[in-house]
Amino acid sequence: MVKPPKKELESRIKECQHLIIPDKVISCLKKLLDETNDGMVAFELGREYEKAGDTLKAFQLYDLAEDLFEDPSFKNMAQAALNNLVIEEIVASKKRKKQE
Repeated sequence: MVKPPKKELESRIKECQHLIIPDKVISCLKKLLDETNDGMVAFELGREYEKAGDTLKAFQLYDLAEDLFEDPSFKNMAQAALNNLVIEEIVASKKRKKQE
């Protein structure tokens, strides 16, 4: 699998994000991830799933992004996204318990 140059990859990610309709953005990013197996694509796809409310899929993609990233700062970015999802789930769980 050959990764495109960074600028080209960034451009293709933005093209997907400009589709605006969540399902189309996700579909475009999935295709791009299949083609490139790139950490930034996995990360951005995770963000789209998080925005759509699918935290399990977002978690899986942030985890994949962390594995795919080579740069420690990007690995940290993916780990922070994972941590945020965990914290959000804990807070939501506590709110649900209070409502019971």
